[in-house]
Amino acid sequence: MAKKMIADERKKQIRQAAIKVFLNKGFRNTVMNDIMEETGLSRGGLYHHYGSTYEILYDLMMDGNLYRRNIIQKSINDENLRLSPNFFSRIIVDKMLAESDYAKIYVMFLCELKENEDLKNLYMKLKKESIQVFKELFSSLSIDIPSDETFEFMINIINSGLMACEVLGARANFIENKKYIMEMIDTYFAKVLNSKEGAK
Repeated sequence: MAKKMIADERKKQIRQAAIKVFLNKGFRNTVMNDIMEETGLSRGGLYHHYGSTYEILYDLMMDGNLYRRNIIQKSINDENLRLSPNFFSRIIVDKMLAESDYAKIYVMFLCELKENEDLKNLYMKLKKESIQVFKELFSSLSIDIPSDETFEFMINIINSGLMACEVLGARANFIENKKYIMEMIDTYFAKVLNSKEGAK
């Protein structure tokens, strides 16, 4: 158990170092030697935990999934386990406007998808796992589970918003028009939830 805890801490240290390097050099331009220098680990010490920058990026994306799960669970608890169109739109807009190192790394990851088949496959895997995380969370709270298409729509809207904020510099404009963005998304989720109620 102690060895596992030490290994987990070391991997976390490597991921934190990788974030700095990715933000400074870009994922495409980063090699394992860069991360080795940032961590101060030997080549063997680094490769004992991670075999490539892709493996590190994958774990960073999974960290993000866990973080989002915790945030959503807190939001659901704050809603007293009641879902509403406004609840969904608030989650989406908050994620669209997120400003953090993890958000920057994620957008960097999205920008590389078109040129890299490995990253494209990783994205599809992450999206499936994100949907599964959402479904398990809703199920654990005894809440009716929306369809996979609804979850995919949430992910696509969040990704589009993050790309616009980080790549196009749209964050300030989105914040200024946050009310109207939420109203548009409210309309979609009102129809989704109403259709589920009508199907019962």
